[in-house]
Amino acid sequence: MFILCEGKAAVKPYKMPVTGQRVYSLEELCYYIYNNIYTISEDLFQESLAEWLRDETEHPVLAKKIQGMLSADRKLKDMVVTILCGCDYYKEEEIRELVGVMDEIANLPVHKKKKIKADNYLRSGRYGRSLLEYRRLLQGSFAVNFTTEEYGDILHDQGIAHFYTSSFEEAQRDFKEAYARNHKKDSLYHYLWVLLIRDEEALFETEAAALGMSPKEIDSVRRRYREAVAQCHIPEEREGDLERYKKQLSEAFAC
Repeated sequence: MFILCEGKAAVKPYKMPVTGQRVYSLEELCYYIYNNIYTISEDLFQESLAEWLRDETEHPVLAKKIQGMLSADRKLKDMVVTILCGCDYYKEEEIRELVGVMDEIANLPVHKKKKIKADNYLRSGRYGRSLLEYRRLLQGSFAVNFTTEEYGDILHDQGIAHFYTSSFEEAQRDFKEAYARNHKKDSLYHYLWVLLIRDEEALFETEAAALGMSPKEIDSVRRRYREAVAQCHIPEEREGDLERYKKQLSEAFAC
């Protein structure tokens, strides 16, 4: 995607907290904020952002506004609006709609905000950090606030984090328990796929039948698994290759 920039493009990009994505202009910064509003937090607005706006993109007035707002401990919404109004990339009505979304986020209960935070880490590939957040949700005082289905969905996401950060065995356990709670085929299929990844063919057959799948559905799951594997390269005995293989396999299943 190309973003039309009227201001100066930075030589040194600004690195986004959480996702690590780099932006090279005020317009790119606005685009990122607008399209990732659920990931935006106070962490984005630091002195380093003001310095970048001043020194790299030559927006001294905007930089001074952000510095003043940081000193005055202004609300996140106010700083987001100030950035978006710093150029003409978005129309006033679009900014107002975004403010409405931010108000909705601000009014969410704490446990739902923490779920969004964990999902943001997972989405951005920070699997270890997302795993810590999911564990806090599942094992801490917030767990009672989730419905059975929501708890299962969190287990599913924890399974994805486990898939990347530790072992297939832990991911397998998460997906199975997730399906027992949310009854979603996505969790069921992930559970069965991990069994096939681990070469647990006999257990795959037993579990699939016990979970009420027809022979046609079982064949479909196995076919989907083989198609996914065919898209990937089997790793050599090196950690980097294994991580790359995990990513390729997971992306293939998600298609």
